[in-house]
This record gives sequence, structure tokens and C-alpha cells, in this order.
Amino acid sequence: MREVLMKNKLSGRFWCALVLFSLIGQVAWVVENMYLNVFMYNMFHATAQDISMMVALSAVSAALTTVFIGALADKIGKRKLFICGGYILWGISIFCFTLLRTNILNKLFPMAISAATLGVLLTITLDCVMTFFGSTANDAAFNAWITDCTDTSNRGAVEGINAMMPLVAILVVFGSFMFFDLAKASSWTIIFSLIGIVVILIGILGIFLIKEPAIKPSETGYFQNIFHGFRLSTVRNNTTLYLILAGFAIFNISIQIFMPYLIIYYEKTLKMSNYVIIMAPAIVLASVCTAIWGKVYDKKGFKFSIIFSMLWLCAGYIVLFFTTSVVPVFIGSLLMMCGYLSGMAVFGAAIRDYTPAGKAGMFQGLRIFSQVLIPGVIGPAIGALVLKNAQLITNNDGTTSFLPNKYIFAAALLAAIVLVPMIILIISKLKPALRSLKTPFEAELDDTYIPWQEYPRPQMRRSSYMCLNGKWDFSILRRNKVIYDGQILVPFPIESRLSGVEKQLTRKDIALYTRKITIDDSFYTAADSERLLLHFGAVDQEASVFINNKEIGSHTGGYLPFTFDITDYIVYGENTVTLHVKDPLLSELPYGKQRRKRGGMWYTPVSGIWQTVWLEAVCKDYISDIRIQPLTDGNKPGVEIEVTGGAHDKTLILAPDGRKIPFTGNKVTVIPEETHLWSAENPYLYEFDIIAGEDKISSYFALRTVSIDGNKILINNKPVFFHGLLDQGYFSDGIYLSATPEGFKNDILSMKELGFNCLRKHIKIEPQLFYYYCDKYGMYVFQDFVNSGKYNFIIDTALPTIGVRRGISHKASAYRRRQFEETALDTVKYLYNHPCVCYYTIFNEGWGQYDADKMYDLFKSVDSSRIWDTTSGWFKETKSDVDSEHIYFKPLRFKTETEKPLVLSEFGGYSLKIPENSFNPNNTYGYKFFTDKAAFFESLEKLYLDEVISAIREHGLCAAILTQVSDVEDETNGLLTYDRQVLKVDKDKMREVARQLQEAYGECR
Repeated sequence: MREVLMKNKLSGRFWCALVLFSLIGQVAWVVENMYLNVFMYNMFHATAQDISMMVALSAVSAALTTVFIGALADKIGKRKLFICGGYILWGISIFCFTLLRTNILNKLFPMAISAATLGVLLTITLDCVMTFFGSTANDAAFNAWITDCTDTSNRGAVEGINAMMPLVAILVVFGSFMFFDLAKASSWTIIFSLIGIVVILIGILGIFLIKEPAIKPSETGYFQNIFHGFRLSTVRNNTTLYLILAGFAIFNISIQIFMPYLIIYYEKTLKMSNYVIIMAPAIVLASVCTAIWGKVYDKKGFKFSIIFSMLWLCAGYIVLFFTTSVVPVFIGSLLMMCGYLSGMAVFGAAIRDYTPAGKAGMFQGLRIFSQVLIPGVIGPAIGALVLKNAQLITNNDGTTSFLPNKYIFAAALLAAIVLVPMIILIISKLKPALRSLKTPFEAELDDTYIPWQEYPRPQMRRSSYMCLNGKWDFSILRRNKVIYDGQILVPFPIESRLSGVEKQLTRKDIALYTRKITIDDSFYTAADSERLLLHFGAVDQEASVFINNKEIGSHTGGYLPFTFDITDYIVYGENTVTLHVKDPLLSELPYGKQRRKRGGMWYTPVSGIWQTVWLEAVCKDYISDIRIQPLTDGNKPGVEIEVTGGAHDKTLILAPDGRKIPFTGNKVTVIPEETHLWSAENPYLYEFDIIAGEDKISSYFALRTVSIDGNKILINNKPVFFHGLLDQGYFSDGIYLSATPEGFKNDILSMKELGFNCLRKHIKIEPQLFYYYCDKYGMYVFQDFVNSGKYNFIIDTALPTIGVRRGISHKASAYRRRQFEETALDTVKYLYNHPCVCYYTIFNEGWGQYDADKMYDLFKSVDSSRIWDTTSGWFKETKSDVDSEHIYFKPLRFKTETEKPLVLSEFGGYSLKIPENSFNPNNTYGYKFFTDKAAFFESLEKLYLDEVISAIREHGLCAAILTQVSDVEDETNGLLTYDRQVLKVDKDKMREVARQLQEAYGECR
């Protein structure tokens, strides 16, 4: 299974060995595969059938050698012996070709068949011997060595270098052969002598250069190793690998149809005596393309990479078929070579990725079957068949030779087209088999358990509360047809596993929720003075609510609570509540990181009810809201509480001593006798009740102020360093919700135990309980607004990455502006009373950004008691309380001093994938990757102690937000796994890092 990772660093010694052995080995192969045909054609007037036979027998030799020697190398657990010994013997066999000259053959075998016929036979025989040693060294041992020394984080890059070497070798050989007259036997003597000696020397150098990989000798028998890859059970257990190998075989058949005849076609048919000069630029460009394409595979995977490779290859075939002049032939050759080499890189990396660990040698035989044997037999045979009636020319000695024609490219194109269905099948098998990951919080769930029964509004509690969570009847309508009919567990979103539905809505689907509720005197008396309220914590994205088949109202937007007074619609006894939900996932509305096509940094969409549904009975004149404002004036801290609704005469009762503060109207000032300032270190909460006529609510407040002094952010007039984490609030069980509120509590307390004091709530608004836990346990919250607008990769990511970070804004319709601003203002109102929330982000990385300065003015006028980060990351304008930076992929460097507080609002993103606790076994998204906990922590520690502390001391950095609390779907850059089962770092060591950060900041205050 494949993980898309960035490169883990490989040693210079490895890269040196890779380049030298790949290059020299490919030089030898190029001479064999491309010029041995020319040698036999020029020296002995070989026919197309002769060339086809030589290629086929060489392919058989290569395949059998790789199978037997690969298994032997696995059996004894050695690679170096076969690489170095094989190269030395390979060089000697190449040197032996110097003896194949007609004058020598005539002297040695005067009574034998003609020297030309004998030359053909001996060339084919010696080619098989040379292939045996070459395949031993290169195909069986060297390729297995590469697999042993690399992993899924760097194979695409390594394969890109490895795969481009044939073209580099062609360039070297073409360039060198320009100085030889290939019609003369003396030229071939020099060529085979030089190449043989160089290959021998490389084999000797490898003794000192190649490092034996740490592999264990195979414990299975030798012949068991040989036949391992050909067993039916092995095929069944590695279906994807064998499909890739089959596709690779067809790909190489397409290549081998024309490749044995390519140079002869250029030189003889097209009469391009200067074909080397013409082809050299194409070879260089194709080599560069191939090197890059290996990295593209690492990033994008098989599907994206192979599609472009096939398009290039087929385009090249078409151009070469229809054109014969220099420039079009150059273009066609360039396209063909780019497709050929990039395709080799893609298939090669995919084969390595899906080769079972520790069995690389056993499977090298299968690889060579796909790359050499099957294509080497079938491809040239097809080519020879196509050229059966090719034009003949008469040589100087009276013999005849064939001229390859353009139909070899038509046949190659047909083979490439045959490959398309196989590629589609491979891609279907590569679709990620997403894991169902259970969290520790699911243990309480059973068929009778009502999830999220906790009172959902901790800052305005009443005794009247009926939780409507639990099983609801549920169906999905698509084009007026029921495509799902069953039940759903509220409040979990439709797409989540915990909902019991686990289906994704299309844009026009309608989700129907239905539930019976019983209203009686125990909850609601139906007196004239009482009202019944129906609350929805959040429903994504468009909801219409019905009571007893009468529509009572609708709501648009997926993140905030809404309420209906249903007094006039209910009856005593049984009532039916129905909810119609659509989720078109409109970009005109705030939508966060939801995508119908999830992947990478975009996640599974969330539809329908995803927070608590509940009933509340209230008196007619009830308190509908309270607003708590910290007081900064005066000698003693306090708060002003503004009450909306309720009787005119009210009483506030302050806990714990029960002090009563009567007041009239809607405002009361409370100054506690004992002052306890709230902070992350001392999260003290004052509890109180307000009685207004028949109504009574319970709530709490804290004494906490937020301000700025120069380039520092102050809490209660003291500078604070915000040591924080990006918190996206996603869970493997319920997506937007954990199975129970313990999920939120666990995240907060786990991060607090590691020494963090801040969470940046990223592009999501949580249930009130999350913020209550942050208030209660002490965790500063930097709250993002939820973005709207379409994401544009060029504008929002590519340009900022290369440094274009100013002066760009998105277009926003009047409707999108209204929706964003209303949602943002409601968010401020929703969170106003939580002391933990001390900082807001308006726009993140330009997503949906418009009129940034105007937005700052609007929101700052509504809540001046908190910090406002207008543009987190980039596309800064004039107005913002802070200078907010995102830095990935490079060291933490800040260009200029700033008079504002400097906030590193995103950085890090280091990834440690725990396979058994990962959502997507096949793909991983992140910024820098590790395979063990020790290296992961060491890099984190170095990042903090070297770079963050330097930024604190040199630039006054006052906040650093690491990405992130937990893994999220493909992303594995959390300190916790997505299922919250594994903490990837040591608590004590992380606390020590936190201590040093705070100490460094304290020294700079």
C-alpha cells in the first residue's frame, strides 16, 4: 500500500552510487539494446527477424537470470556481491565483442557457414552471455538494492533519477558515437573495448562505494523464493502489484515494437545522418522531465502521473507517424521520450511501492518479466511482422537490408491504446481503502445510549431541558426517489460512521429526519404564560423544520445554533418533528474545509444535524440572552452583565457565598469581593444565577482582559507567549463530533499536559461545550471565522509560495458578502462571553478574502475586547492588530521588524504516520515526514529550540501555532492520531520544550 510522502534524506554516498551504477549500467544497456542492432545490421546485414530473435533471446536470458539470481540474493541476504561481481564479469563479456569481426571469423572458421551468418549467431549467443552478467548485476541485485535503501517517501524521486538514466546514457552514447564510423569494424572494436573497461572499473569501485543494506537472509528455501512470485496465492495476496506489472508489460511492448529499429529508422529511412545532433536536445529535455516526474509521482500518485505520461507517449507516436522532416520529428521524439521515460518512472515507483517488504529480490524476476521478457519477445516480433514487407536496399557488397517504416509507430500506438483499460483498472484498485478508526470515546455507545445528553448551553442553563438526540427515522430523496430509508443517530452528521448512515449527499438530495415527541404536564403545562422552544445546535447547510406537517421556519448556514418557538404548533401528547435538509455545499456560504471530493487538506463533507437538538420550556417573559463585558476601569476588576429579556426586576446571586445583587432594567455591574484573574494557568470561573420573575438561568463569568502593548499581547496586562496548536476539530468516529464530549475534553487536556496553552480553532465553530471546557480547564482559543468563496490554487497557494503575498483579493457577490458578514457577526455574539476566546482570524490564507480593511473595521467595532488578525498567513492589507505569518517548507525567517505583535499562526506540519491508526493507508498529506517517534520529536524539538526561540529573541515573536493537534483524514501531522489512540510525543520532553519557550519569552519581556 502506498503512502504519498516527501523525501526522507538519503546519503550522498547513496546518490553517488545510484548515479554511477545507473548511468554506466544504462550505457552498457543502450549499446546492447539500441546499437547492438546497428552493429549486427552494419557488420552482418541482419534482417528484422534476426534483430527480433536477438532481442527475444536476450529478454529470456535477462528474465531467467533475474528470477534465479534475485532469489539467490534474497536467500543469502546480500546485494553488494552480485552487483560488484556482476559488473566486473559484465565488462569482460562486453570486451569479448571485439572478437566479432568478419576477418577474424573467416580465419577462425574458414570452412564454416558465411562469416555474416556466423556473426549473427555469435552476436546473439554472446549477447545472451552478456545479458546474464548484466541482469545479475543490474536487474536482480542493483534494483533490489534501490528498493532496500528507499521507502515510499523518496522512491518517486529516486525512480525519476533511475528512470532518466537510459536517456542520459543515450545522450552519452550518441555523443560519443558521433566520432565513429559505425560502418567500420575498427570503430566497434574501440567502442566495445572502452565500454568493457569502464564497466569493469565501476564494478571494482562499487566494492568501496556501495553500502550493504540491512536485510535479513530469507528463511524460505531457494526454489521456494524463485517460484514465490508465480504462485496463485501470491497473486491473490498482491492483486494490485500484479495488475501494475501487467500494465507495465503492455507499456513496454508498445516501446519494444519500435525501439529496436529506432536508430536505423532515423539514419537509414529518414536519412538523418546528423540524427545525434537533432536528438540530443530532445534527450536532455526528456531527461529533465523524467527527473521532475518522479517527484510528481511522490506528490500526486499513480493516476495523475500516468495519465500525462500516456498522453505524451501517444502524442509522440502520432507526430512520428505523420511527419518526416527534422523539426516535427524532433517534437515527436521529444514527446515520445518524455512519455516513455516518465512512464517507466511511474510504473517503476508503483511496483516498488507495492512490492512486499523484504521480498524485493523475489519480485525482481516478475518485474523483469514485465519490463524485459514479455515485451522483449512480443514487441520486436510485432515490429518484425509490421516490417515483413518493408522496403529493401542493396548494400555495397551486394546483400540487401530492410528499411524500417512509420507503421512501427502506428503499431506502438495501438498497443498503448490497449493499455488504457488496464490503467483504468489499476486506478480503480488504487482507490484508497479508507479505514474505520474507533476512538476511545465510543465505549459508552450502545443501542440504548443517547449521545451528547450534556446540557448544550453552559452559559445560560435552565432546569427545563428535553434532549432529542438519539435515533430518528431517516431517508434520502434523490430525484423524488428514496435511495435510503432507515434510521440515523442524531447528532452525528450523515456522512459519519456513528450516524449509522455513512452516505454522502449530492447537491440536490433531500435528507428527511422524522421523530415523534410526547409533550405532557411533566415538561410543559401549556399555560398562557409558558412557551416551548425547539433548539438546533447546528445543521448543515439548508434546513426547513416542520411540526405536525406544518412548516415553522427555515435556516441557512451550517455552523451556528437556531431556535424556533413552536408553542402554537404542538399539541398535548404525540407530535411529529420533521426536518428537510439540503447540502449543496455552496461556496457562497461559509463551508470550511469540506469537499465532496475529499483528499489532502480537504476533508469529508458534513451534512445535516451535527449538534444537539433539544426542547426548552420557558415563561412568556424569559431571558433570551446575556452579554458579559469585562471592566477595565476602576481599581478592582469586575464585569458588566447585560440581560436581554426577562422581568424588569431582577436579582443576581453570586456563588459561592450567595451574595444577592438586585437590579432593574437590563444591566448589572458585578465586582467580586475576592479577585481571581482568569488565565490558562489559573482558569478561575465565578458562577452566578439570575432570577427575573418566573425565569431563572445559571451562568458564569471570568475576570480576564486582552490588550496590546507595543509588539506584545497582554492577558490581564501581562505579556503572554501563546504556545499553541492548530485544532481542526475532526474525529474519526463522528467527523465534526466525537462520540461523546470527552473527545473535546481529551484534546484540550492532552495538549495542556504537553505544555501548550493555546488552540487555534481552525475554520470551524464548535458546540458551546468545547469553549466551556477551555474556560474551565484553561486554554486560550484563537478562533477562525469560517471561510466562504471558491479556493483558487494559483491565487491562494501557488503565488504566496513564491512570495506574492500582497495586493490580491477575491471577488465576492453581494449574497456571499452578506452571508459571510452575518455569520461572522453571529459568531462573535455566540462566543462573546467565553473568556478563553481572546483572538479572532477573519481571513485565512486569502480563502474568500475581500475588503480586508473594511472587515477589520466592522468586526473591531463590534468587539474591541479581543485581538483581530485580519489576514492570517498572507495577502496583508493595512489594518490588523497583529502581523500574522504562515511558514512551511523553509526555516523560520522574518524579513523585517514589526511594531505589531508578531504571530506565527501556522508552522511545522511535521508528519509521523502510525499505519494502524491512519485513516488512509494509501495516501498521506503533510510537509515533512518521519518514520519513527524519536526522529519526529528530535526535529520538533530542534524546530522549537533553534528557530522559534531565535524568533522570540530576535523579533519578539509572541505566538507560535504548530500544525496540529491530531491527524485529520489524509493528514498525519498531528501530535495525536486521528482516532486519538496514540500520542506521538513524550509528555515530559514536550513540557520541557514548553518550559524553555516560556523562559525565553520571559527574558525578552
